Amino acid sequence: MDTATGVPTIWNQLAENMYLRNSPTAEVRLSERAAFRFGRFQSSKGLPEIARPVVGERGYIVALQLKAIPFIEQFFGARKVSSGAYPIGGVSAIDLQEEPAVLLPHAFDALVMYSTQSALDEIAYAHRAPRVERLAWPQGAFDSVVHHLGQTLLFALEQFDRASKIFLDHVLHALNCHFVRSYGGVTTTAPQLRGGLSSLQMRRATEFLEAHLDGNVTLEQVAEVCELSVSHFARAFKQSFHRPPHQWLTERRVDRAKDLMTNSRAPLADIAIQCGFTDQSALNRSFKRIYGVTPGIWRRQMPTESRTGSHN
Repeated sequence: MDTATGVPTIWNQLAENMYLRNSPTAEVRLSERAAFRFGRFQSSKGLPEIARPVVGERGYIVALQLKAIPFIEQFFGARKVSSGAYPIGGVSAIDLQEEPAVLLPHAFDALVMYSTQSALDEIAYAHRAPRVERLAWPQGAFDSVVHHLGQTLLFALEQFDRASKIFLDHVLHALNCHFVRSYGGVTTTAPQLRGGLSSLQMRRATEFLEAHLDGNVTLEQVAEVCELSVSHFARAFKQSFHRPPHQWLTERRVDRAKDLMTNSRAPLADIAIQCGFTDQSALNRSFKRIYGVTPGIWRRQMPTESRTGSHN
């Protein structure tokens, strides 16, 4: 695991206390593009002994099992909270202040997410819900929402150059909303602020996003431009534009690509890079999803008089 400056100490502690650091049978991969808010922990062998508890950290670890575990025991301090088998898709919600420890004698593969108390508090406030005092979920029980959204995060770890920061923020925000509602034991109501963005906020948000077509910005940065919290901004933006920010950004990239295909002879590979896509394949996927054809076919089908000439 890369322990360069900037990696939160929580991940270093987990790797150290689970005996994974420098282990030839283990691998830990963290998502840099999402500010190290999730990672994948794998080992072809079980832990040699009970993992030591993480100390001095606050927040919650939510672990999604990507591989079935025949036997596992989890502890909060000296109290055993689970014992038995965990299925694929089994989830554990762990309060770091509970001094969590685990006995895991078999090979494992898990997606591990880190949620801060402040992120959960912000969501609860925006939805007129009480503050989440504790995340509670039957240890190892299957959760279809976390399982499916977790696959998106897993893909982002495998194909890190194809997932933008703003998209990953959107997925992680959705997961935190789920944790507040389903694990926090609170009932959410309509958001406290019902309106969409003001005309000034709409202009600020779109201008900022236009200036970062590659998506290498976070939801928090765009929200700050509009002087809003992340939860309020994400909801208000969707109400104003009928789509989340990452989808709006992708559609704007495709629009820019269409303009360049119409008014230039540039190759599609160059156009893709100019429009913030990682490569031509990424442009092809987004373009076809929106228009039903690849950009090459669309370009060839354009009336001759409407373009200056093109090639693939």
